[in-house]
Amino acid sequence: MKSIAHKLWAGMMLLVLVVLVLLWSFQIVFLEDFYTKQRVGEVRSKAKALVQNLDKLDGEDFRDALEGFVYDYNCSIELLDQRGDTIYSSGSGMRMPMMPHNYQRGGLLKEVMSGQDVTVPVEHPRFDSSYMVIGIPVERSGEVSGALIINMPLAPVQDTAVILKKQLVYISAILLVAVLGISFLLSRSFIKPILDITGATGRMASGDFGVRLKVRSSDEIGTLSGAINHLGKELSKTEQLRRDLIANVSHELRTPLSLIRGYAETVRDISGDNRDKRDRHLGIIIEESERLGRIVDDILDLSRMQSGTIVLEMAPFDLGETLRGVIKRYDLLSEETGIGIVCEDAPGLRVKADGARIEQVLFNLINNAFNYSNPGDVITVSAKQKGNTVKIEVSDTGKGIPPEDLDNIWDRYYKGDKSEDRKTVGTGLGLAIVKNILEAHKARFGVDSTVGKGTTFWFQLELV
Repeated sequence: MKSIAHKLWAGMMLLVLVVLVLLWSFQIVFLEDFYTKQRVGEVRSKAKALVQNLDKLDGEDFRDALEGFVYDYNCSIELLDQRGDTIYSSGSGMRMPMMPHNYQRGGLLKEVMSGQDVTVPVEHPRFDSSYMVIGIPVERSGEVSGALIINMPLAPVQDTAVILKKQLVYISAILLVAVLGISFLLSRSFIKPILDITGATGRMASGDFGVRLKVRSSDEIGTLSGAINHLGKELSKTEQLRRDLIANVSHELRTPLSLIRGYAETVRDISGDNRDKRDRHLGIIIEESERLGRIVDDILDLSRMQSGTIVLEMAPFDLGETLRGVIKRYDLLSEETGIGIVCEDAPGLRVKADGARIEQVLFNLINNAFNYSNPGDVITVSAKQKGNTVKIEVSDTGKGIPPEDLDNIWDRYYKGDKSEDRKTVGTGLGLAIVKNILEAHKARFGVDSTVGKGTTFWFQLELV
């Protein structure tokens, strides 16, 4: 199996070979025809302009114009009158035969005298040289009065082609050597980050999520390297959450299960005949069973939300009435813990949302506030109108959240304070559920906290 480096190298070599073939084709194979056509066309155009101005030239000007033409185009010319007699002839440093023996001079003059431009390639009868014979009619007062015969040697074109062939041999050799080196270096520089990415993904597949790649460029490979780094970061985060899940869920489940089992055995073996003790022990069993149920419900709720299987039932409802109803259910817990809870809301605030899910948000935020508050602290639930929205806040005067934990508190199973032993222990899913519900409502939400002063969770809903 060929590697990408080999394919890249082969592709670059193929491209260079195609360029060289095209270069040889156009510079060698087609050069003579192309150059000849261009040169003949140029000489013909200049000759026509020259014969049109012959009437305006006399004496030295006439001779200078013809000799200048001969010099510029390295050719020989012959100016003939209507009878075919030579009026003027000139050559560029050498006397070349105007008409080789294998060509009928009379036929050429006849065509030119009829008013036609004539171009005829011929070979020198002795020296095997190529020439181009060009005949241009000379007109006066609208009638042909003579002819200008141009004998242009093609040897310079052939000499140029020979020189170019030699030059292209050297150019091709140098280009091939340069491309071999450049393509090797380029394929190596191209393939190295890909090999690094392959190695990094292999290490991630084996569980090493701490590997990071150096982003050396801003192209697609650099973007991919950045994406791999982001993937590693997220996988590390997920792995940490998985470990937290195992630790938290095992702790959360072990405690109530141990209590249920212990008190069930106590009822069976000791307090079964003592009504008061039996009822108290059965009450603890029921309470711990309910706690297990809440843990399971939280896990199921979050799973359904993240899978998108829960459909919100949007309807208008009185927000103040909902807030007061939720807070009233905390009266007993407030008395038991010594943590106060108050409600501050503006009357007549109606919002359109899923009432049951908003209650769940409030319960989770208030539970969280109780978990991080101490006796004597106060929890305040408020609702304030802000334009066409209402801002609901759940504030506490507890210990606050450290700044380094603020970005993580919405994650599943995350607990900022892992060492404190609190009376009410959460599952680590409450705020993750809050986040999913509010995102489903497309509501703005956030948290403000100062260590030692307290925390405020807030979200906004549209007013009806």
